[in-house]
Amino acid sequence: MKSLSPTRRSLLKGSAAFTATAAVGLAPRFIRPARAGGLAQGMTGGPTGFAGAERFQYNESHSEGRAIEGIRKLKDAGKAPAKITMLLTDGAIGQITKPFPSGPSVKDVWEAETGIELEIVGAPAGDIWKRVLQDVTTQSGAFDIYTHPWNSLGDLVEAGGAQKLSDYVAKYQPDWADEERGTPTQQIAELLYKYGGEFYGASLDGDFQTWVYNRAYFEDPKNADEFQARYGRPLAPPRTWAESDAISEFFTGRTGVNGVTIYGNGNDMSPFWGLPRFYARFAAQAVPNMYWFDEDGNPNLDTEQGIKAATEYVKLKDWSHPDVLSWTYAEGYSGIGSGRTAHLMTYTNVTKFVDTPDNPANGMLGAYAPPGVQHGDDLIRRSVIYYNITGTVSSRSANPEAAYLFLQWLSSTRVYSWMAGNPAGYFDPFQKSNLDEPFVAETYHPYMMDAIRDTISRSVPTINFAGQTSLDTALDEELQAALTGQKSPEEAMKDASRKWKRIIQRKGEDKMIPIIQASRAAWPSIIDKS
Repeated sequence: MKSLSPTRRSLLKGSAAFTATAAVGLAPRFIRPARAGGLAQGMTGGPTGFAGAERFQYNESHSEGRAIEGIRKLKDAGKAPAKITMLLTDGAIGQITKPFPSGPSVKDVWEAETGIELEIVGAPAGDIWKRVLQDVTTQSGAFDIYTHPWNSLGDLVEAGGAQKLSDYVAKYQPDWADEERGTPTQQIAELLYKYGGEFYGASLDGDFQTWVYNRAYFEDPKNADEFQARYGRPLAPPRTWAESDAISEFFTGRTGVNGVTIYGNGNDMSPFWGLPRFYARFAAQAVPNMYWFDEDGNPNLDTEQGIKAATEYVKLKDWSHPDVLSWTYAEGYSGIGSGRTAHLMTYTNVTKFVDTPDNPANGMLGAYAPPGVQHGDDLIRRSVIYYNITGTVSSRSANPEAAYLFLQWLSSTRVYSWMAGNPAGYFDPFQKSNLDEPFVAETYHPYMMDAIRDTISRSVPTINFAGQTSLDTALDEELQAALTGQKSPEEAMKDASRKWKRIIQRKGEDKMIPIIQASRAAWPSIIDKS
């Protein structure tokens, strides 16, 4: 693991866990003259000083420009703060504070154009939700903006900690769902920015769990011949979970780059970190999806399909490193970067951090669409969105409109594309404009871009409504019991189902069942054919 430099773990500083445009006039009065001179014709804001900067510049017709104009009007009315304070996962701070590729940083541009200082308070990703809840519970109002896992949004709203943003969205018209530049689908926009039909969050990440593999291992003639002889099919990126499991089995114990012993399954399986791997396998067990709950709000965990998914998930331990139950994504990154693992499902920035000249697997990696389950002629390939940093305006902020305007500016497609290309942090691409941006492709490697697109279109939401933390924890406990042999997969799923039922009952079935039913609208409908 020490050979990785930098790893996502180092960026997290040791975290052990985690998670229609009505234009308004923009007066460039807050743009410093030295910067304004580098703006393209017709542009009134954005970065300057490097080749390609014009792609991230904007004027009053753009989402970023409307945010800056909003700040100008607040200043004219004497309602703008001198400073906005943001609680941010510390591994992402560099994308805001460090210049890329040269010239100013994102923070520099904001402060130059608005005159408002941005104070960033960092916390490890594993602690960020605790910090948010502490601020909400104590009502300290220490932060204008929180960042936290996307699927914690429901719990934050229910706790009264998040400012509703719908009126600001209507007023300033962000481009989050723009057909040409925004989220790949309207469905994803609804998923990432809303809770209960209202806007509460601004997505600052693209944590769609994507598969990467050691392409050189797959293309090695000796491996290819032996795999064909054993399994009767070519060694290639898998289309199904059964094929994926066969690849994990085949590579376990083989010798890789620099003489390392390969473990076929590179996926982390510890509490919290392993959960999205199970969820992805589970979601593919029915056409078009195997939902977490049926339409009456009953858990689907103890169904035949749920038990099958759990049994297969537990089997992965046979092809894993002995310490896999304590692995986080950081060890997964190390495994694929060192050549010790053949493939894994993880965060999209894995290639940004490990396909680098100082790692043994540099130049050996590839990526592919998620595997799935064959149902007759229908192939259901599913992944999940998991963790995914989201920005919210604190309900205790004294300056909610200004805080919202900063979030709109930061998360709009031009500024966010510039920020996503910056290798100094782990905000990942997910908007159409990001995925078409040359800086992003250079940072993440061109081979990742189609895989990210394919993954996003096939990704289901993990639990994102109130009670999410309790539901995930209950399932996690039972999966770990099955992985350690304390329970059979069937026993674990039955016990997890009972826990889920009690949680829903405590929350109130009359309230929770409509939310569960409504959550299905965000699930993908894409079906691949054999």
